Amino acid sequence: MGAKPERVSDGLESLPSPWGVFTRDSVTSIDGEVRLFERFSVAGEPHLTLETGDTTVAAGLLPRLEAFLSRRALWEREATDAVVVEFSTEDPTQDELDEAAADLRAAQIVVFPDAAVTVHFNDTCGQHFLEGYWPAVHFSSLDAVTEVSVES
Repeated sequence: MGAKPERVSDGLESLPSPWGVFTRDSVTSIDGEVRLFERFSVAGEPHLTLETGDTTVAAGLLPRLEAFLSRRALWEREATDAVVVEFSTEDPTQDELDEAAADLRAAQIVVFPDAAVTVHFNDTCGQHFLEGYWPAVHFSSLDAVTEVSVES
């Protein structure tokens, strides 16, 4: 995965990958000023983000992303189970775990320079989380769940 940064038409660097071209996130204000964020992203299902503004570091995160995605079936179920366990007052039933696995979908995967990964989920049925809130599951560099949080 020897991706090399490239220049795109607006002068910003981009990073080709098997999932599309990662580009530096930015926003343009009303007065035309462009503000750059310290991350690269590529749209898709799920949205993929490399949490760094350094293209060399971002390129180095691509193998970590590839390894994480190759285990998607495993971490996705592990993550949805962790969400249910975190927010249950009793041991969840298998049906509750299965329901969450069917209803929660990975919306964004964020890879950090320390190789940690956070997966943000959408509640596709709207029954598990209030509107405007979603669960996020944080994984260590060794793919162990380290935290479950609710974000808005």
